[in-house]
Amino acid sequence: MSTKVDTLMQSIETWLKQLAAELEEGRTEGFLGFLEAMGRFHRYSARNVALILQQRPGATLVAGIKRWNELGRRVKKGERAIAILAPTLKKVEVLDEGTGEVREERRLVGFHTAYVFDVAQTEGRPLAPTGEASPEGPALYARLRAACPVPVREGLLRGGVHGQTDGREIILAADLSAGDRAAVLLHEWAHVLLHYGGVEPPVTVKELEAEATAYAVGRHLGLSMKGSRDYILHWRGTVEGLEESLERISQTAREMLGALEGAQPAQAEAA
Repeated sequence: MSTKVDTLMQSIETWLKQLAAELEEGRTEGFLGFLEAMGRFHRYSARNVALILQQRPGATLVAGIKRWNELGRRVKKGERAIAILAPTLKKVEVLDEGTGEVREERRLVGFHTAYVFDVAQTEGRPLAPTGEASPEGPALYARLRAACPVPVREGLLRGGVHGQTDGREIILAADLSAGDRAAVLLHEWAHVLLHYGGVEPPVTVKELEAEATAYAVGRHLGLSMKGSRDYILHWRGTVEGLEESLERISQTAREMLGALEGAQPAQAEAA
């Protein structure tokens, strides 16, 4: 890898250690801020979200020069680019042992530096407004329920339980407000994607990953997610596998938002 890529990788490692230390001390501000950014930049990997925040903490919407030009905007003169990591793919020939045929595949062989700019660094055509008009109302909950990959129903749950899933369906407490129901649905939906059909992590990791994913998606959609801080503090668990969890959270948030958008984001943007 190039010296530039090595430097970016090292900065990510330093940031992860700092984030882990804050969580160990019970401080969630940095973690929640990162999750909120993960929702805004859900087309990018956790690594690249960290790099964006390190170089431009106030960034709200980023893209490469080509994409900004397509949107009718130009990068202002003198603006400094935000360096991120992009996958380097190489075509290789692979023998199919079943058919004996040789086919071409593109495989990841490393990373190279790519550059993006925040919307505040550009000028030109105004962007179309985005976001939910009333995210705490019933419309968003209806959208989430329709996009969720398993059936969702309301019912009676034991005292204090707001939602539950067995991986095949989600049950939500019937007495929740529409906004709270949406937030709990996001949490249980994250569990479905993260924690069924594979190796099951400890409960502390499961709950941290599910609520962190729900927070990233919920804040992107405009939900207050007011209970997330205390929930994450309660379930913060071990931080030893933090980088792995962040990548899982990032991928799952991307999948959930992709389902809502009706299309999955481009692979190259998830470096």
